[in-house]
Amino acid sequence: MISFIKKYYLALLWAMISLAACGVNGQSLPKVSFNLIGIDKLAHFILFGVQSFLIIYAHQRGRKDIDWPHVHLAVFMGIAYGILIEFLQYAVFVNRSYDYADMAADALGAVSCYAFTALFYRN
Repeated sequence: MISFIKKYYLALLWAMISLAACGVNGQSLPKVSFNLIGIDKLAHFILFGVQSFLIIYAHQRGRKDIDWPHVHLAVFMGIAYGILIEFLQYAVFVNRSYDYADMAADALGAVSCYAFTALFYRN
């Protein structure tokens, strides 16, 4: 367990930051948008894209070739965590709601890790 925490500490820390950010009382958040995309969607994209990439980064340390099955798992975990957060926003967090568009932004952020991984770890 300790070795897992040492290896994935950045991803675990980011997961806690994401949980806290998504759990903030919805009425205390500013209403800001960039044309068609709200800052909320951009935040979800970044939070879950970074989450998946940190899992990949921890696993790839010291490896020369990309472990694509692990990348697939990390992307799946990012998507699943986004779904969990959306459910928590619906059922637990105050003044937050379940939003399919947020879930789509979470998933797109996680899926974007395919491109980032290919660019970051290219030989």
